[in-house]
Amino acid sequence: MLALLQGKAKAADIFNPAFVAAVPEAQLAQVVAGLKAQHGEPQAVVAVRPMDARSASIDIRFDRAIVTFTIGMLDGKLSGLFITGTRTKDDSLDKVTADIAALPGRTGLIVQKLTDTGAETLASRSSDERFAIASVFKLYVLAEIDRAVRAGERKWSDVLPLTQKSHPSGITQDWPDNAPMTLQTLATLMISVSDNSATDTLIAAIGQKRLAAIVRASGHANPSDMIPLLSTQAVTGLKMPSNAALRDRFLAADDAAQTKLLAEGSDALRLKNLDLSVYTGGPNQIDTVEWFASPADIARLLAKLEREGDPVTRAILKINPGIPPVNAKRWDYLGYKGGSEPGIMAMSFLLRSKTGERYAVSALVNNPAADIDQPGFVTLMARLLDQLAGPPATHP
Repeated sequence: MLALLQGKAKAADIFNPAFVAAVPEAQLAQVVAGLKAQHGEPQAVVAVRPMDARSASIDIRFDRAIVTFTIGMLDGKLSGLFITGTRTKDDSLDKVTADIAALPGRTGLIVQKLTDTGAETLASRSSDERFAIASVFKLYVLAEIDRAVRAGERKWSDVLPLTQKSHPSGITQDWPDNAPMTLQTLATLMISVSDNSATDTLIAAIGQKRLAAIVRASGHANPSDMIPLLSTQAVTGLKMPSNAALRDRFLAADDAAQTKLLAEGSDALRLKNLDLSVYTGGPNQIDTVEWFASPADIARLLAKLEREGDPVTRAILKINPGIPPVNAKRWDYLGYKGGSEPGIMAMSFLLRSKTGERYAVSALVNNPAADIDQPGFVTLMARLLDQLAGPPATHP
């Protein structure tokens, strides 16, 4: 593999015929050129981690980064190749924080080590400022379900009909109306694939009174920013130019009046009347019609789930790690919820290292003028989590 990257071997020398047939040489050369342009020249293999008899994860040091590949072997030649992660050489928490601060738009970050006596902040930037958080708001819905289950008010096996069809992200918008679903299934879809229809069904079933209570109980510094807790349909509907009058009334009202307006205007804010083009022209109303919290607010919610969360809640959070597998596997536990839309990127993590340290991390970017470089932001967060996880295990 190193010889290929260094130009000392051809694809046919190291890959089996099936791979060579499936991946043209020109395509492979383009990938190699891209790696060199981003990370410099490949220098050496620094780690090999066998996965099974026919595959392994390998780290190759480039001038400016460690790049991790997953390789497959068949009949003495490589049968598969995937780039699964990168780590910037000589990286540090300070460097990652500076790179996040340098992103276009407003950025917010908090990195906290959680202990039995409280949270110790290791890094922060604008951590108490208000940001649009996109689908990270679904953590508040999960927190209320968690509370209700632990209080004996609900069971994970409770069955609810799928009543609130919304638009993607997610999959259940295409499922039959009123399909019976367990509370656990709805919550799992809401968190793992950010399913909007499952989310809106849960919001309707829980009710605004309970949702307002969990926002307050979480320690949100300005609960009114999340009360009433908007459905995904309502946010889309209020962003629409045709609903400008309703939006103006909503933004001018207090929490109680906003809740009433949502109920009165519910038909205009249902899927059948929504215009999804509000998300195709760049950032839209992200400073006014959104879910809002600070990085510190989200960290307090994560810490609450870490202290009190039901085992099922914690299992739901770890399904989708949000970062490449090679980075995620460095953690004993990695819970995640992210969110994005034009002009917004949010990633939040609840972590336990393999040596037992616990962390809450929340990072946010808002840019009303342009879309966010989402893959670049994911790379930044993988770098940040690598710094907390400590050095990776290696095998000679």
